[in-house]
Amino acid sequence: MNFRTFNDLRTKENSRIQENKLFRSAAPEYGTEDDFIQLKNFQLNTIIDFRDEHEKKILLQEKFNEQFHRQSAAMNVANFFDHEEIKRIGLNNDNIDVYYKNIYRVLPTHFHAQYQILANALNEGQTFLFHCSAGKDRTGFAAYLILSALGVHQDDIMKDYLRSNDAALALYESRKNERSNLPTDQLPKETIQRLFGVQAEYLDTAIQSIQENYKGSERYLSEILQADIHAIRQHYLI
Repeated sequence: MNFRTFNDLRTKENSRIQENKLFRSAAPEYGTEDDFIQLKNFQLNTIIDFRDEHEKKILLQEKFNEQFHRQSAAMNVANFFDHEEIKRIGLNNDNIDVYYKNIYRVLPTHFHAQYQILANALNEGQTFLFHCSAGKDRTGFAAYLILSALGVHQDDIMKDYLRSNDAALALYESRKNERSNLPTDQLPKETIQRLFGVQAEYLDTAIQSIQENYKGSERYLSEILQADIHAIRQHYLI
């Protein structure tokens, strides 16, 4: 599920993030019953879902939503779990990076309302999971915003972001063998890793977009997303 917490991270002031308050993942309804039990044990206040409707499997979602409260913060970006979508866009090893950087360039500028839902949960000190389909791009940028608000060093934020690469092949295999329209043999391993992994330059593109348009992450968080940075740190740091 490309699932993880921020339990091991520290801020620039060496504060620790409270354990088991903030979680990120790929689409959680693809988990096992044991995964769902673990999620229930975390006593989540809510789950924030960045996927658009066309990315969701209705029956899976309905079963999951019977057990958990989930908020939609839908963003319409490409669904790379659908091989027809990959072919329609014409993605290949030569243009993947350009395509992803174009997505990351607009994440800070085109989806204020969606990321304000995230900021509101942080302002209230909620215990929550946030996710998209693969848990790496929309979710990766959300994690950048959270960790920036908490005062984590940018190098450590990047290390956490790149951990999604560890799950890329396993994520592809698990979804391919379940209910997705993924090819079984058309994609070479390198392409799978590129499609379902991340590159530092992708997140750097979003950070540059924030700097160019909003003069920095703190201003973006506080003025555009209405994040109360002081309250957020009070809620989540120890």
